[in-house]
Amino acid sequence: MFALKLLLLLLQLFYLSSARPGFENYSTRLLQRHGVKRVDFRLVSQQEGLYYTELDTAMRDILLQMRNLSQQTVLAQFDWIRARNVEAGRMQLPVLQSEPFPCDLSGGRSPKVPKDVRQLRPGDIDIVATCGDSSNSGTGILGLGELDAFVEYRGYAYTGGGFETWRTALTLPNILKLYNPRLYGYAVGHSLGADVNVARFNLAEPMLNIQDLPFQAHVLIERFRRDPRVNLREHWKLLSIQVGANDLCSELCHSPNPEHFLRVVARQLHETFRILKEHVPRLLINFIVHPDIDELLSLLSRAPPKCVQRMPYFCSCYNRYNDNTLYDAAKRFLRLQLSIAALPEFRSADFAIVPHGILRNISSLWSEQGVMVKHFFANDCIHYSQLGHAVLAKQLWNNMVGQADLTSVEEWRRPYKRFLCPSPKRPYLRTESDVL
Repeated sequence: MFALKLLLLLLQLFYLSSARPGFENYSTRLLQRHGVKRVDFRLVSQQEGLYYTELDTAMRDILLQMRNLSQQTVLAQFDWIRARNVEAGRMQLPVLQSEPFPCDLSGGRSPKVPKDVRQLRPGDIDIVATCGDSSNSGTGILGLGELDAFVEYRGYAYTGGGFETWRTALTLPNILKLYNPRLYGYAVGHSLGADVNVARFNLAEPMLNIQDLPFQAHVLIERFRRDPRVNLREHWKLLSIQVGANDLCSELCHSPNPEHFLRVVARQLHETFRILKEHVPRLLINFIVHPDIDELLSLLSRAPPKCVQRMPYFCSCYNRYNDNTLYDAAKRFLRLQLSIAALPEFRSADFAIVPHGILRNISSLWSEQGVMVKHFFANDCIHYSQLGHAVLAKQLWNNMVGQADLTSVEEWRRPYKRFLCPSPKRPYLRTESDVL
């Protein structure tokens, strides 16, 4: 029986690898372009630097197809899974067709394509893209148990998902679509990032950290250049980046020393922004920074009892921050990111990086009596639910056109409470940070 199951699995993997032309793998070439070195596989640590081995090359396609097989198996029951999340209160309440969108859409697109990023209106965005970690790959959004905790519901991701409409799935692309119906680049469904026909320019990947961002930037540029619907020089592009949780949860405490960790973060983040500025004209970046280490520890400490035992798996550094050296490095981690994003070299007429601090008070806003409110989190207690993504989409949008309120509990629990809009006095998207 085992041999038969194994044979069936291999046949399915063969079918997926031959029948899914949307899957692309230019990884080895891009790794080499990025300066990542190929070395022989060894169990001992390499010296400082970036490496890949023949094991990575040999297993990459197999692991990709296994992940996709798991993804498609779960998604075959999508309607049932979605219904269970509705019952659990983890989905936003649908907006009736009789209810209009909260903002006046007239004047949302400039009469003439602007040349300056400071004069960019919501409808001027032609292309949306997302880089980062599992927060925006949609990992676990509708997960019901251990077996589907890693399924990627990418179309619901608040920065890069465009599945359904704003009435049932509030995301930033589903808002921007109203201002520009020809908007392109958002994930049109739920898939792995490698499935370019579905994920499009939502490249977020589980377990990604800042060290991986330059490679992801190269992949994004490659997709831009290969897609005939993208005019790289003329189209205005909005790229949202959210990364950092895995650096604090899995990297810092295992680094040879904190200074080494911060040195790598600084180098890789600077390189990411340099690559993007050099190769992607007309680009506005939403840089969604993770909050101070105190906020992250506060959020994790509010996990319900059923999730406490999972913390060492999701965040192996969680109990290590009583070490003053690690704690101080984690405090510097946020300041380092902001200082790099603010460098004058990353500011020009057609390029801007805007840090957003919308996550900096989430532990108190989404908790009651010291325990996180389950409706805003996925079943794994780590990722956001669809309702959580909807609220984050509203807050990111508010921060792009005005100033999000980071203190109102009611505003953080209702996707359409205090929905800000562009106005004749403030028609443009913000290009300045709200993070001090």
